[in-house]
Amino acid sequence: MSDPGRDTSSTRALSRGLRIRVAAFLALALLPIGVMGVLQTRDLSREVDNRSELALLALTNTAAVSERQVFERAFGAAEALTAVLQLMLVEPERCGNYLAQYIKQTGSYSFVGFLDPDGNMVCSSGGTDFDINNWSNLTQRFESPRMWIDPTRDDSADSNGAIDVLYPSYQDETFRGYIAMSLPRIGLGVPWQPSTTRRPLSLTTYNDRGDVLTTVSSTADQTIYLPQDFKFERLDGDWTQTFVAKNQFDQEQAFAVVPVMPGLVYALAAWPVEYRKPAIGRFSSAPMLFPFLMFVASLAVAYYAVDRLVVRHVKNLRNKVQAFSRTRRLPTTSDQFSLSAELQDLEDALAEMAFHLLDDEAQMEDALREKNVLLKEVHHRVRNNLQLISSIMNMQIRKATEPETRDILRRLQERVMSLSSVHKSIYQTENLSRTNAGTLLPDLFERLVAAEGPQGLEYRHDFDEVELFPDQAVPLTLLASELGTNALTFMGAPEGEKPHLFVSLKQLDAGSARLVCENSVGADINDMKPNEAGLGAQLIRAFATQLNGKVETTSTDRLYRTEVTFDVEDVFHEPADH
Repeated sequence: MSDPGRDTSSTRALSRGLRIRVAAFLALALLPIGVMGVLQTRDLSREVDNRSELALLALTNTAAVSERQVFERAFGAAEALTAVLQLMLVEPERCGNYLAQYIKQTGSYSFVGFLDPDGNMVCSSGGTDFDINNWSNLTQRFESPRMWIDPTRDDSADSNGAIDVLYPSYQDETFRGYIAMSLPRIGLGVPWQPSTTRRPLSLTTYNDRGDVLTTVSSTADQTIYLPQDFKFERLDGDWTQTFVAKNQFDQEQAFAVVPVMPGLVYALAAWPVEYRKPAIGRFSSAPMLFPFLMFVASLAVAYYAVDRLVVRHVKNLRNKVQAFSRTRRLPTTSDQFSLSAELQDLEDALAEMAFHLLDDEAQMEDALREKNVLLKEVHHRVRNNLQLISSIMNMQIRKATEPETRDILRRLQERVMSLSSVHKSIYQTENLSRTNAGTLLPDLFERLVAAEGPQGLEYRHDFDEVELFPDQAVPLTLLASELGTNALTFMGAPEGEKPHLFVSLKQLDAGSARLVCENSVGADINDMKPNEAGLGAQLIRAFATQLNGKVETTSTDRLYRTEVTFDVEDVFHEPADH
């Protein structure tokens, strides 16, 4: 006969063992779901964190774009000045005048000069006696020639401070010295204006040695926020990163570091801490239906295989392409053992394509920069040669004994000077393919009035800014010179009145312009009327024909008026290479 107590204990033990087996089976069955849930939650957390970090870095890059543009323009200007200064160093006074004029025209720099390898200022906008003792550690700069950016070491009370830029100059791969420039701080670190773009609480830029270059704040009290006990050296070469730390006021904030100019200038931005601490807890508690989880568990192996073997690598390739399009940096190579042969070939092709594209872009930029510098030098030399010819003609004018000979030579000299003014206008502009006739013609007529204008002349003018290609600017200038010379030659006025001259260049609708030259005439105009078949009239018609213009003249007892209407070309026709 069985013992009821023992049967009860056996039943309880069996029930307990069955529960353990069922729990173990369920745990084993649900283990893939749990593992997948944990992995997906972890990946989601990392993805959100990475996206938050990338967004913060992108916002910091956007906030530092004005500082980046200032420094890039400074180095671009220094590179453009290198070839010009090496040609002008033989004449320090002329070189200094050129740099002083360059500073006046650009308005972006407080000083530009050239330091030879011995540290002597051989040419500068402030003269050769310009004091450079405030510049940082020049001895080290000459021992290791490269690009440098430093704050000026100036403790004077009346100094606004500046940022010093050194750009190495080479000739035949030999170091010849530095192009030295100073950027006034008054134009940097300006408080941000209100906008829809998110701005950091403050932004501080440093050079590669940790010296502060600029600071700017978006707060009302213009506070600059820094991490507690912040040392630039602690970044340890990681120039692109974000982190959360307490600022000098013991407040927790998010900070981001980005390169403004890699290897030279870096930016540290302070942001509200919420920008770096996204709330992701809500994703981990999302309800999930059991049948859906079981279905996902059955697809786990297939999902894992496809993701690990194909999808993950395709995404990496896509991310590399996107990163290259944004940063123009060569993509990093992946682990070859984790890629199939086809994907490895695709990644190698991407790296090779990126390398060739960067090389082609660099060669195109260098060629364009060199072309602009050489074209400016060509125009400058042509102008100098024309001025030399004008000087020789001036000497011949002084030696001529016949008035008619002097008049002919003077007219020729004026035509040469008109050509010279065109070349001067071209090489002084940033865009070599266009010149502004609104600034070119005033100088021409002021020179004519000063040389040939009668006593008491009333001179008026009205010039619009009309952009022309060189093949139109040259005939227009020569045409204006002929009109002005003729007007001053045959000018007169009724008795008791003053002679007057009016010149205008107006931009009309539909891409056309009109040049007007009007002068007063006197009672003896019939005796002084020019010969229509003369050289001056022929030249006026010839230059108008080159402009495809229409000439209209109006003559009364009191004035003589010439109008030339022509089309302003909007396409530059390059000359044929034959």
